[in-house]
Amino acid sequence: MNIFAIADLHLGLGIDKTMDIFGPQWQDHTKRLKDAWDEVANKTDLVLIPGDISWAINLEEAKPDIEFLGDLPGKKLIIKGNHDYWWASLKKLKEFLPPNIIPMQNTAFVYENIGIAGTRLWIDPDLNLENASNEDKKIFDRELHRLESSLNALPGGLHKRIIMTHFPPISLDGKPGRAVDVASKYGCDIWAFGHMHLGDTDYSGFNTMIGNTRYEFVSADYLDFRPKLILGRE
Repeated sequence: MNIFAIADLHLGLGIDKTMDIFGPQWQDHTKRLKDAWDEVANKTDLVLIPGDISWAINLEEAKPDIEFLGDLPGKKLIIKGNHDYWWASLKKLKEFLPPNIIPMQNTAFVYENIGIAGTRLWIDPDLNLENASNEDKKIFDRELHRLESSLNALPGGLHKRIIMTHFPPISLDGKPGRAVDVASKYGCDIWAFGHMHLGDTDYSGFNTMIGNTRYEFVSADYLDFRPKLILGRE
């Protein structure tokens, strides 16, 4: 079993929404994603998707995107991103999603003695990656509580612990944010996140080690739409 991660798929198969307007790197991105995914993953693998999965605004609009995702190899573990307006209650999601797509919402997941926790997170006002309003600060504080709820749901005795959040928990120069402080007492081997997109900024600084945690930046356009192997078979 391999564990891959890729965020920010921004699928729009059920609506008239194309990502091409955001730059040439998004040209035919759905096909490129499928081709790369089929090449690297198989049905026994786990793929983490840290948010911004679909542009849909409700479950009906999201259906083609979810069917597309469900047909790709492997089990998928998903969390909500800031653009996932289609995301419903956990009960409705579990009824709507195919068995190989598992949503996390104040919950955790264990796969072959590897625990995964996570939440959307939000703009960390201390990291200066984006301007944060007073409302953003309130949302961020709520997300910290949700992160802790997810971490609390992990059992003891795990071989590895992985956290995935949509928003970055660190700055580009390796400064840990408050989410890292919250997670520190639980232990974390790998932290996967996305949200930021290609432009004039070099995001390679997000891929770093801080303490015992390896941080992996996995926005789809940064990865050229190829799921990134973050934990291989042992």
